[in-house]
Amino acid sequence: MGPEIQDIFDALDPHPAVVYNARYDILATNPAYRDLFVVPETVGTGIRNVLWPLFTVSEEACPVVHRTQELPIMVSTLRGAYGRHTGEPAWESFVEQLSAASPYFAELWRSGDVAPPGPRVKTFRHWATTGEIRMTSVSLSVNGLPECRIVAYTPADEESGERVAALRRRRKA
Repeated sequence: MGPEIQDIFDALDPHPAVVYNARYDILATNPAYRDLFVVPETVGTGIRNVLWPLFTVSEEACPVVHRTQELPIMVSTLRGAYGRHTGEPAWESFVEQLSAASPYFAELWRSGDVAPPGPRVKTFRHWATTGEIRMTSVSLSVNGLPECRIVAYTPADEESGERVAALRRRRKA
């Protein structure tokens, strides 16, 4: 990931932004994204994939509030990309390991559903504020990085905007 992408991300602060590859590996983030996606149970694991903490932590520790709505969409998006990587050892190992770690992921994977990435409103639970933050996510393709996308988040309402601003103030304090 080049420094020009990181510069764009840093300029988006206080809006969270991330670059994912097709497998949801995290390639770059900005501080606001790291503020939003704090998952205490996975800090220090070294796993740079957003699906791992979402599927392997307790429901109470998961930063996504509506797991039963959001996680099936994410698995369907992953499955849509998987078709281009069937048989590749890294992909097969990833699916096998996450299926072993999470019966819920394994169940969703077996469903066979496929979906493209797209905009929607997601609700996050943030540990520092214990409040819910509703964010609109938008996926954008990245030229020169095949199968990678920038996902940028903007507050879906005024209250969420205030909570994102509070996260930023805490970080800068």
